[in-house]
Amino acid sequence: MSRSKKLSSIRWSLFLPALALLLAGVGYSIWWVKLADRIEEELLAWREEQVENGIIAQWNALERGGFPYRLEIRLAQPRIELTNTHHPVSWTADTLNAQMLAYNLDHVIIDAPGAHQVSYTETRDETEQHVALDLLAETFWASLVLEDDGRERFALDLTDIRLDRTFETDGGRDAAGHAAAQRLQLHARPTSPAETNAPRPGTQSLSYDAALRAENVSWEGMGATPWTGTHITTLEAQMRLSGLSEDLLADEDQIPARAFQAGTKLAVSEFKLLWGPIDMTGYGEMVLDSKGRPEGQFRTSVGNLPSLIDALVDARVMTRQSATLAFAGLTALSNLQGEESGRVRLPVAMKEGVLFLGPVAAARLEPLL
Repeated sequence: MSRSKKLSSIRWSLFLPALALLLAGVGYSIWWVKLADRIEEELLAWREEQVENGIIAQWNALERGGFPYRLEIRLAQPRIELTNTHHPVSWTADTLNAQMLAYNLDHVIIDAPGAHQVSYTETRDETEQHVALDLLAETFWASLVLEDDGRERFALDLTDIRLDRTFETDGGRDAAGHAAAQRLQLHARPTSPAETNAPRPGTQSLSYDAALRAENVSWEGMGATPWTGTHITTLEAQMRLSGLSEDLLADEDQIPARAFQAGTKLAVSEFKLLWGPIDMTGYGEMVLDSKGRPEGQFRTSVGNLPSLIDALVDARVMTRQSATLAFAGLTALSNLQGEESGRVRLPVAMKEGVLFLGPVAAARLEPLL
């Protein structure tokens, strides 16, 4: 083969793959832009559709990015307002970023760094009180996955959280308590919806599986201080919330009544609670009674008995004499049960607005909503 033919062959062997890569890159770029356009159009269409549902969604600016591997939507100053409620609620944030792989739109990762604020009104002393909750978290991350069967799996993870509550008055804003947490995690997914046992004809009964974890939660000035204190070291729970009617949230004032009528139930398969003197693990079920108060039973294993009994005495739930007898009885019961040292299995019941720890009426329960 002549020299010129060899050079020609080499040039084409280099040029053709380069040309193919260039065309593929141009084609992918065009496809990515069209995909980003479609996502933006669907987001704008969703915003318009929600107006009829009383949901106002706004943002100051929308940007796209992430090319070439990801598709990212960045919203500046997003705001959502619920207007079809007796007490309007709004949420605002500094920014919200949603990311997904261009070839897998069924998994969306949301990052919302910066400050958040939730504003709402509540009735206090027969007057409307405007309340603002200002939240700041080191990490504010969420994930939404659309599974093959059409169900959605949701995850939320917040770290180093600070929450400040203020009441808005004509004279300005008055501080009204704050809370903090080292970490909050929530995972949830709906189970298969069932038409059977629907609370009313034409409605579905929905249920959700969820897992919750909270670490080092504390608060101050958020109401009456419970005898257990204002610091929860650990709360972990695996649970299923079932018997939810589709119209449960249609009227917030009717949520307890609707939940009672529908038989909405929270079944906790496993939980762990370290709260002040309480060291408890267990499982059980609860519902809401006709007044919106928790009602149900749990089987628990309770530890840290000396501190727990001392706290009950300090809170005047029981007398010192009764506490001495209770401690002796619980110690004997623990030995009979074969529990590890310092622990005892006790039933916990909630009935007619009272929380019973074994035979002891430990606390009064108020309506949840």
